[in-house]
Amino acid sequence: MEFELEIPKKQFSAHLDLTNNHRIIFSGGFGTGKTYFLDKFFKDHSKYEAIHIYPVNYSVASNEDIFELIKYDIFFKLLEKGLNFDKVEIEKGTFLPFFLNNHATEIIPFLLGIIPKVGASLKDIANGLIELNKKFEKEFKEANITEQDKIISYLSGFKDKKGINEEDFYTQLICSLVNQLKETGKEIVLIVDDLDRIDPEHIFRIMNILSAHVDLKKDTDQNKFDFNKIILVCDIENIRKIFANRYGADVDFSGYIDKFYSRSIFYYDLSPEMVKSVIMLFHKVVIDFGDKRASLGDVRKDVAGALIKQILHSFIQYNLVSIRVLKRIFLGGQVLKERNIWRKGYYDSLTNNDIEIVKAIDFLLFLFQDYELFTEKCKFLGDKDVKILDEVSNRFFINQILKAATYKDLSKNINKQSKESGQELEFETQLNKLTIKYKIERGFNPQNLSDTFTCLVSTISYENGTAVDFEKINFFSLLAALLERNDFQSLLNTKFEII
Repeated sequence: MEFELEIPKKQFSAHLDLTNNHRIIFSGGFGTGKTYFLDKFFKDHSKYEAIHIYPVNYSVASNEDIFELIKYDIFFKLLEKGLNFDKVEIEKGTFLPFFLNNHATEIIPFLLGIIPKVGASLKDIANGLIELNKKFEKEFKEANITEQDKIISYLSGFKDKKGINEEDFYTQLICSLVNQLKETGKEIVLIVDDLDRIDPEHIFRIMNILSAHVDLKKDTDQNKFDFNKIILVCDIENIRKIFANRYGADVDFSGYIDKFYSRSIFYYDLSPEMVKSVIMLFHKVVIDFGDKRASLGDVRKDVAGALIKQILHSFIQYNLVSIRVLKRIFLGGQVLKERNIWRKGYYDSLTNNDIEIVKAIDFLLFLFQDYELFTEKCKFLGDKDVKILDEVSNRFFINQILKAATYKDLSKNINKQSKESGQELEFETQLNKLTIKYKIERGFNPQNLSDTFTCLVSTISYENGTAVDFEKINFFSLLAALLERNDFQSLLNTKFEII
C-alpha cells in the first residue's frame, strides 16, 4: 500500500533549500510514514547523503550514555560508505590517550561489543574495521612512545569526561569521515529518528548536547560532527507534553525548542494524498457480512459498510488514522458476521444486523484497539467540516445513531405502531443535549424474509425548544455522545478480535 509522495517531497525539498536551514525538526504523528518518506526522499535525491539512525532501537543500560551510542552508530553507518582511512586525520592529543588505553588487540573486540547495542551489521562494516585497525597500528608506531607515561599521566584526568563540550577520539573520527564524504559534493545529513519514542532522559540528553554545540559554535552556525544538516524526527506535540511533564507546564517550551531548528518546524502531513487515494484503496477491503462478501468501494446500500467507509474517510481527512492502522484492513479481508447483542425477555432481542452501527464500530475498534482513543477522535471531529461521501447523507448517519441510542425502546415503540395503513406515531429521545423526535418506518428484507424498521428523524431542537438546522449538525458530535453511553458500550465487541 503506497501513497503518492511527490507533493510532500516538493514541500520538504523547498524547506531544506531555505537559506541557512541547518537544523530541522521533522514533525508528524505516530504511524504516518515519516521514516518511509525520509528513506524515499533521500534515496531519490542526488544532492544529499543521509546518515539515518534510530536511538529507539538501542539496548541502553542505565549506566550508559545514549549520546555515546549515537556516536558509535554514526561511526558504523559511515563505515558502510567505504571511506578511505588513509585520509583520516586525528589530533595526536586526542588519539594517544584513546589508543594507549585501548590497544589494537582491544579496539576491535570493544567495537564488536557495541554492535548489538546499536543494531549495526557486521557484514557491512567489517572492511572498515579492518582498515581502521591498520590505521591505528600505523599511528601507534609513529607516536613518540618514550614519553608514554607522561602523556598518559597528563591526559588521564580527561579521558573519561564526556560532556556537552567533549571532542574525544570518536567525535574527531566522525568529523573527519563526514568531511571526507563532503568531497563527493553532496550535503551530508544526519537524521535522528523516533526521538519522542525514547526515554525522556535520553531525549533531553541528545537535545541538550546539540543545543550546547550550537551555543558554542554560534559564530559559524556549525552542526555537531560537521554535518551540513541535522534532522530530528518526532511528533513535536509529544515532545511538548514530555517537556511539560519533566520541567513543568510553566516552563517556556518555545524558548527551549527553538534552538533545535533554524527556520521553522516542518509538519509532515500525508492526509491530503491519502484522501485522494482512499476511494481506490477501499476497493481492496473485502468484508464478509455473513450472507455476502463485498468491498468497501462497492458498498452502496449496506449500512455497516457505508458507516465504516464514511468514518474512515473522515479520520483520514483530518489525519486521525495512521498508515499502520490502514494496513490492518488493506492487507486482507475482515469478517462482520451476525451476532446477538441484546436480549430482554423472550421476545425482545437484537442482533448487530438490527443495529448495524454496532457492526461498524466493532470493525473500527478492531483497527484502533483502543475504545477511548476512538471516542476522542470522534469528539475531535464534532466541530469540524466533515465531507460526506456522495452515496450517503448526513441524515442517513444521524438516523443510524438515533436507532442505536433508542434500541431499548425500539421493540416497545414498534409495538405501538398502528396496524392501520399510513398511520405513524412520533417518538422522542435526548442525545447530546438535543431533543430528537422521530418516527419508525416498517420495511421488508426479501433476503431473509424478515421485517425491517428504520428510525427517521422528524425534528431536532435544543433543550429550550429552538429548532436546529438538520444539515448543520455534525453527526460525529452525536456519535461521540453515543459512544460515551454505557448502555451502548455494552453492545460492542470490546475484545478487539476479528468478529
